[in-house]
Amino acid sequence: MMGPDGAANIIFKNDIDTAEDKAKARADKIAEYRGRFATPYIAAARGFVDDVIEPAASRPMIVSAFEMLAGKREALPPKKHGNVPL
Repeated sequence: MMGPDGAANIIFKNDIDTAEDKAKARADKIAEYRGRFATPYIAAARGFVDDVIEPAASRPMIVSAFEMLAGKREALPPKKHGNVPL
């Protein structure tokens, strides 16, 4: 997976190459990329992730998920046929 630095180098290559101060232009484009695309909220809005959990809320979310799964029983369908001896 590519990080914001590599992605900005590829996406904004022409802008960086034509700038007078290439280092400043590259830093600006990386910051722009991070602000526009490299956030979990953008990924959640586009449906790439189900939920964004803040660090302070992670423990209660994990505990509630385990409590929900504590009594879960898997119901398998009944077998229609047995094994035929070969």
